[in-house]
Amino acid sequence: MTRALILGTLPGQVDAIDALKQRGLEVHACGHQRVGPGVTAADRFWEVDITDVSAVRDLAESIDAQLVYSVGSDIAMPTVVGVSEALGLPHFHSSELTEVLRSKTLTRERLDAASLSPVAHLRVGPADDANDWAVFPAFVKPVDSQGQRGISVVSDRAQLQAALAEARSATRSGEVIVEEVLQGPEVSIHVFVDDGEVRFFLPSDRYVWDGPMVGVAESHAIPLAPATQGAHDSLRELVAQCVAALGVTDGPLYFQTIVTSDGPRIIEIASRLDGCHMWRLIKMTTGFDFLDAVLGRLLGDPWPDIPEEPAAEPMTLRFFLDSPDVLATDEYLAATATPDALFVDLQVPRGERPRRTNDVVARFGYEIYRGF
Repeated sequence: MTRALILGTLPGQVDAIDALKQRGLEVHACGHQRVGPGVTAADRFWEVDITDVSAVRDLAESIDAQLVYSVGSDIAMPTVVGVSEALGLPHFHSSELTEVLRSKTLTRERLDAASLSPVAHLRVGPADDANDWAVFPAFVKPVDSQGQRGISVVSDRAQLQAALAEARSATRSGEVIVEEVLQGPEVSIHVFVDDGEVRFFLPSDRYVWDGPMVGVAESHAIPLAPATQGAHDSLRELVAQCVAALGVTDGPLYFQTIVTSDGPRIIEIASRLDGCHMWRLIKMTTGFDFLDAVLGRLLGDPWPDIPEEPAAEPMTLRFFLDSPDVLATDEYLAATATPDALFVDLQVPRGERPRRTNDVVARFGYEIYRGF
């Protein structure tokens, strides 16, 4: 039987675990602790840190895994690629490209070298300050974290030092990037590259939570609304230019962009699938199972013969965001979910509180409904 090893056990990984099991694979999962729904969703769980390349490689060899993968996790991707390269397993992007896209500063440098998506920014080393920075307001971000951890918006120089300290607390390397705050609506783009050509391109509007944490996604909507539809062709051209400049030959990419008055600008490019269950929204709006197609490509299937951008029925994916001190109950879900939602998933066990990653907000689950 073909065996797969999924790195991580949070809800996004359950999607991949379930999809692989539906294909008849035996699916193992690992994580540094026995936490998350993937622990029981997998056929077997192993307590192995997903950032420990040697340990994950040893585990993959011991279970004779023919596939090592992860979705929605930037920190897992270097391990995915490193283990897959070492064991001769199928994978999409090289270690070099994975490292470039995992680092916000390296991504900016590659885009600058290709004269793409100009954004004012400054790399700040572990022992450096940002006294030369003069563009405000500005984002201060860790270069290698995920989940909006350690990100601040500063309005003047007096706030920089505290923001640098917060960003450094969320990064392994101690390196921070300062960027100008871009103004405009956000658009995320799912892309699949096959033999150097963009074979799938689907943009979606990304709406941010109106709360004290910066950049937390509250909802996604497909297709683009009138406010961003006019940027469609520019976004498509920018994606194609980035694919060429980065030398991407095969695999998924997840772009986050802002449509400014000067054109679209890239916030980040991820060498993975998103962590927001967007594959389900894509499937419900277009009928195309993006997650299964990506996994199938790893398993040797050809890319499906579908339109590059399938027609989409208007739908929205909305997260249930609340205080991490709130209990997940049926009553909570009844009061929170849209009455005519097409799909609802409360991802916190009934009677429990969500996994705490900060003291402000937690994701309890999500829903999908028609319209915007």
